[in-house]
Amino acid sequence: MSLSPSWAVRSAGTDPVLGFGIAYDGAGGALVTGYFSGNASFGSTFLTSRGKEDAFVMHVTASGAIDWAVQAGGASHDQGWGIAHDGAGGALVTGFFEGDASFGSTSLKSRGFTDAFVMHVTASGAIDWAVQAGGESVTDSNGIAYDDGAGGAL
Repeated sequence: MSLSPSWAVRSAGTDPVLGFGIAYDGAGGALVTGYFSGNASFGSTFLTSRGKEDAFVMHVTASGAIDWAVQAGGASHDQGWGIAHDGAGGALVTGFFEGDASFGSTSLKSRGFTDAFVMHVTASGAIDWAVQAGGESVTDSNGIAYDDGAGGAL
C-alpha cells in the first residue's frame, strides 16, 4: 500500500518561516503554528514581523487552501510551539515570548527573559485572549491539548 499526499502548502518569506506544531482541525484541514522573521506570505495573507521573530497561526482547509493566518509578538523573540484544535474550529496555541508582545488586543510583558503563553484563536482567525506564565528566568511551553470534557486547555 502506498500513501500519497492529497495536498501540500507553502509559506515563504524574506527570512526563516518555521512550523513547529500542527493539529487536525476536525474537518479534514490543519492548524499550524511556528514563527517567522521579516516578511512572510501565508496563502494570500502577508505578514511583517514586529521584531526579530513573531509567532504565527494558520489554518489550512481540507482542500489545501490557506484561508487565514495571524501573528503575535513584539520587538524580540516570540514563537509558537504547540497547537490543539479547540473543538469549535479554532486553536489553542502555546509557546514563548520575550519582552512586550501583542496577542490580538491583549498586551503582555515577560517577567523574566522569556515567559510562556497560551492564546486562543477563533475559527475565523482572530486572537481573542492570551495568558502568560513565567518567573525571573526562562519559561517556555512546547505542548498543549484540548480537554473537551472541561472545555479548556491542558
